[in-house]
Amino acid sequence: MTERIDTGDALPRPTGDLLAKLEQAYKDIHAHPELSMQEHGTADIAAAWLREQGYEVTEGVGGTGVVGLLRNGDGATVLLRADMDALPLQESMGLPYASRESGTDRFGQPTSIAHSCGHDMHVSWLMGATQILAGNRDKWTGTVIAVFPTPYWPR
Repeated sequence: MTERIDTGDALPRPTGDLLAKLEQAYKDIHAHPELSMQEHGTADIAAAWLREQGYEVTEGVGGTGVVGLLRNGDGATVLLRADMDALPLQESMGLPYASRESGTDRFGQPTSIAHSCGHDMHVSWLMGATQILAGNRDKWTGTVIAVFPTPYWPR
């Protein structure tokens, strides 16, 4: 049986201040990509953000994963997730915030690293969603679990 959630008034859209913070976070994460199981900097960004919003935070889940828990009374539990890892590729878009990172892949070979799969945007949107939910607790009840997981396959 599926429990229906009464959303009541819709949650507000992000405003200029939040959008500016998210854009800055996105550009930072994009410029500093990390390979699978090496996402320490990105995990630190996610954990700090969640703490600022009042989430209970657990770090190092499965390696580099971060879980944030926000309890807001009785109600449904909703889990939102965003992958953090980047790919062993060279970025060629020429953006001012392009990745210039390099590292070692799982085979021990040197490689360029880039967010060519959108995980930088995934992290950013989840950061935005967690702030909107935390800032509008009067509009919902239940529990939010925000997961920035350890990758489920090595790259």
